Amino acid sequence: MRRPRVRAVLLLLAHGAAAVPADAAPVADCATQAAELSNQQTELPRLDTTSPADRPPYCITLETIMDFASRIKAHVSRCPQSSHASSVAEWDKLRGSYAKLFTQYRCRHTLQPRSAEPR
Repeated sequence: MRRPRVRAVLLLLAHGAAAVPADAAPVADCATQAAELSNQQTELPRLDTTSPADRPPYCITLETIMDFASRIKAHVSRCPQSSHASSVAEWDKLRGSYAKLFTQYRCRHTLQPRSAEPR
């Protein structure tokens, strides 16, 4: 029975989204943004806990991590001295790999489009 697992993933994602209001103003301070991204990184779902056989949670996990990688890249483009600057290449490579998996498993986007800025 996979339903409880799907619900658990969706609850975790909803909890993370609730912590970041959609109408919040972008934060201008690079240090604050970097701290927020570090906190959000600790809350990212792990791909190794999902399986392509469980397509909805697998696809949501891929999409969530790809979105986070895009936000890291956007943050570092605005704040080149950020503590995240050294990890941009790794996140960008990961985003590319996950995008291929996203296409391979015929995933559909579920996250609402938003700017790449951390909130």
